[in-house]
Amino acid sequence: MTDQHVSHQQTDQLQESDDESRITRDVTGGVTRLPWLARAAAVGLSAVSLGFVVLFSLIVGTGGSLTLVTRPLAMQIALTLPYLVVLLTLVTNVGAVLSWRNGYWSLSARVHQTLLALLGLAFSWLLSNLGFFTV
Repeated sequence: MTDQHVSHQQTDQLQESDDESRITRDVTGGVTRLPWLARAAAVGLSAVSLGFVVLFSLIVGTGGSLTLVTRPLAMQIALTLPYLVVLLTLVTNVGAVLSWRNGYWSLSARVHQTLLALLGLAFSWLLSNLGFFTV
């Protein structure tokens, strides 16, 4: 009975040391940085896109169409967000390609990342057609 207890205790210690080394590799390893960056870009893309639509709608709704000509500070901030949307779209698309190539996440997570990347491309195209990138 004591041999089983000692054996079980040693097995637990080995599992703990394996878990600790895995955590260390995850924190300091380069492999996990790319998937994290791809997910962060997708979250950022969603937040900035939604923030742009809400902010632009509020500014034009409260100030009227004259705010497009006078460009107060809030409008200037809102008009810089489409450039950030394009940057985050590019990073999200690179992350989607890498996730399929390297098999970073589960199938559903890769499909989700790909859908976000495609939606980012569609939104960037829409912003371009609406003239948000002209000088």
